[in-house]
Amino acid sequence: MKKGLTIILTLALGFGLGWWLNEMNRFAEAVATDTENPDVHSNDSVIVLENSEIGKEDFDEFFYKFMIEPDFQKSRIKFPLEFVGFKVGSRGVETDTIYLKKDQWEHNLYYLNESAIPVIYDNNEMQLKDTDERVFVWSGVENGTYVTSYFRRIVGKWFLVKEEDLST
Repeated sequence: MKKGLTIILTLALGFGLGWWLNEMNRFAEAVATDTENPDVHSNDSVIVLENSEIGKEDFDEFFYKFMIEPDFQKSRIKFPLEFVGFKVGSRGVETDTIYLKKDQWEHNLYYLNESAIPVIYDNNEMQLKDTDERVFVWSGVENGTYVTSYFRRIVGKWFLVKEEDLST
């Protein structure tokens, strides 16, 4: 009787241990596959890239596409978007900050409805320094318009991160 019980326990333990080792092996293979192909679980995995591996998107090319394509524009805004404006009824004195959700955003054409815009550079080569931040200011002439849009390059791609409308 003891001999039969020992054989049954040994077989059960062997099958259980074999099953557990097989599951551990499958898990290890899945982890190895994920590390070889980061696109498999890019939504729930953290991928660390060296700065040299990240292609830096050109701001001018990004901004043109940002203005003309509504879907692209929404995809390149960090929601909820911080939006600063004057409080209603404060007559341009007190500001208020709200956070816009994706469904509250309306497509902005920026300067596309205009025939020309002024461009000011920070050097004689007419090139901006390669930084990861840009500020776009729409300042009207004697009409009270003053809108500032803040862009930041995040992992090589440009995003609108804040907007201020201090128009009077």
